[in-house]
Amino acid sequence: MTDDAPTRWGRVRFGNGTVPAMWLAAPAGAVLAAGLGVGAALAGAAGPRPLIGGAAVALVSFAGLTGLVWAFLVDRRTLRGATERPEESVESVWFDAAARGAFTDTVTFAGLALAALAVTGADVPGIGALTATVLVALVSVSVRYLLARRRG
Repeated sequence: MTDDAPTRWGRVRFGNGTVPAMWLAAPAGAVLAAGLGVGAALAGAAGPRPLIGGAAVALVSFAGLTGLVWAFLVDRRTLRGATERPEESVESVWFDAAARGAFTDTVTFAGLALAALAVTGADVPGIGALTATVLVALVSVSVRYLLARRRG
């Protein structure tokens, strides 16, 4: 296997060379997890036994932090089975179309709601208005995406 051959966990490119991504992600994740454990112990968030609690926080957060570091470092081109240009996938096209349509739906809904409130003089709390607007956007994107997926 050559140095540039795709691998299961990918590689990180440095200049002309590459390094396995997990060689960097695991130690960095361990350092971040240890820092989080120490921070929890010093902040009093690690329970009545700060040493044990801090170690537990570090242990529990290690895998997630390692994955996060890996996601930031890995070069997608070195991953076995990765889509070459994910932004050009059919799902991406469906989502883009759904988002464009949902934007129009949301602006239309907000305009009609504003007109109705102006005519009636009703007083709606801001949190309610914003919640309704976000829900309209989420439902619109979801429905439009599912319809685009069904159409193929």
